[in-house]
Amino acid sequence: MPGRSQVPLPDGAGPVAPGPESILDRLPDPPQGPTAAPGDSVPGGGEVYFGALSLRLRVVLSQLPLTLSVMVVALFLLVLPTEVGRIDSHALSLGLGGVLGLTALAAAVPWDRLPTVAYWSIPLLDFVAIAPIWSSARHDLDGMSMLCAFPVFWLAWSGVYPCAGIGLGVLGSAAVTWWPYLTNLDQLTTGEVFRPTLVPLFMLALGVAASILSRSMDRQRDELEESLAEIRQQNRRLAAVLDATDVGILVTDRRGRGLLMNAAQRRQHLIGQPPGRHDAPERDLLAFEADGRTPIPVTERPVYRAVHGESFSGRLVALGPVGNQQFLSISAQAMRDERGAFDGTVVVFHNVTDLLDAVRSRERFMANVTHEFRTPLTSIIGFLDLAIEDEQDARLAGYLATCLRNAERLLDLVNTLLESASGDTSITPEDTDLVPLVAHSVDSAQVRAAHAGVALEARLPESLHARADRARMSQVADNLVSNALKYTEAGGSVTVTLREVGDRAELEVADTGIGMTPEELEQVFRDFYRSEYVRRAAIPGTGLGLALTRSFVRGHEGEITVRSEAGVGSVFTAWIPLAGPGGGAREDGGAEGRPRPADEGRRGA
Repeated sequence: MPGRSQVPLPDGAGPVAPGPESILDRLPDPPQGPTAAPGDSVPGGGEVYFGALSLRLRVVLSQLPLTLSVMVVALFLLVLPTEVGRIDSHALSLGLGGVLGLTALAAAVPWDRLPTVAYWSIPLLDFVAIAPIWSSARHDLDGMSMLCAFPVFWLAWSGVYPCAGIGLGVLGSAAVTWWPYLTNLDQLTTGEVFRPTLVPLFMLALGVAASILSRSMDRQRDELEESLAEIRQQNRRLAAVLDATDVGILVTDRRGRGLLMNAAQRRQHLIGQPPGRHDAPERDLLAFEADGRTPIPVTERPVYRAVHGESFSGRLVALGPVGNQQFLSISAQAMRDERGAFDGTVVVFHNVTDLLDAVRSRERFMANVTHEFRTPLTSIIGFLDLAIEDEQDARLAGYLATCLRNAERLLDLVNTLLESASGDTSITPEDTDLVPLVAHSVDSAQVRAAHAGVALEARLPESLHARADRARMSQVADNLVSNALKYTEAGGSVTVTLREVGDRAELEVADTGIGMTPEELEQVFRDFYRSEYVRRAAIPGTGLGLALTRSFVRGHEGEITVRSEAGVGSVFTAWIPLAGPGGGAREDGGAEGRPRPADEGRRGA
């Protein structure tokens, strides 16, 4: 009916496999502007809302049901046998012509240029055309009074002046049903006066129901338009936020079709284009492993994995031609519907080129500086050794010995820095008894522990064999014991425990030292990290010991964890598989197992 807008029901869709229109083969279209308003044409489906049609077309469509019904009535009267003279052909022709004429008038008049209720003239005049049709055919066809339902419903449904529309509809239907009786007043009996009374009453009920339904749908339409307006506003805000960020974001549906690609990702997508192209899809991009030279097969590329339902994080990819590449850290999170089925994915692209350049520059700087430090220090230590051997003055020899100890300590720091900068955590496993290694670390630290007033205790088995790198595991034990003594005050204790737990060896170093806060635990394994308390207390160290320790343990395919409480102490636990790297230690072999990332604490040595 004119004035109404109808929303088509959405088609149902079940989970489907990625199709040929996926992001792998076709880029998503860039945003073209705000979402269409309610009542506009719906792209992609061909549906058109009734309220979006011109008023003239809506008036014609509202008149057509009556026109078609009248033509059906005329056809039945021509086909069905009737008594001669019973049908008033003149009246029937007059009514049929009136309906057809009103239909032509509905199509010819520019209703949108006239006052709002001008088109009411069509349904009101319909009653005039219906009256002779009903009068001539009511004896041969039952239900002729139902023709009045069309203009009654139209007037009530229009939503314009609902009370007036219902009243005019009732009056019009009453006039139609009483028309034959009013034209024969001389033959009218008392019973016939009340005979057509029910028709206007039924039309009244129909008009009220149509008006209530109309107003209800109007409210729903208004609420829907408000919701759509709010959604469009939220979409504009979201688009502004996504385009303002320098992180690339890609969203696809269950078929892998791109729903959203923000401006940052469109720029990054251009980096991987083959020479001479600017619109290559995902499968044609120049994507390499982190070394920048090994091409990544299509089925192993992050976006391919993401649109096939995988979730992952931190996949490093070199994008672009060799020699002019950008490095991206890519993460993906699959979306699930209420049934748990794959419903699309969100892929996030971080450009980490500058970060990698900074890390490499720092590593080169550290390697160069420490190398330049180590050469003169080695020479200084050598000459100090010679000077101490030749010096006869005990006092001067003591001074020289102090210089030698500090030079050796400085050389140890330089070697630690150089080892950290080189990133060499290679492991050479061999059959090793870990007990002598740990015992040697404890014995070497006893003098320092006694000088600091700290009780150092070792709880070691008779033997514990594992395939491990002797030098690396010695450094692990040295670093953990040295770290515990460094942060334990006089009167405290450090306990070193080595044990076999299932199919792995576990080294635990517990102290009653200063402990760490939860914030410090989050960073303790980070390179060069030293807590605020440690810096204020001027406790010596580089902040690299625990970072190197973890790298050595992980090189054995083991793990290191820490439990700590400020003012109570810390417990560091390092475990490695007895069978060595690749030996497949079970996660349930010990009391704690391999930690989750959130369980890893961090404290600088």
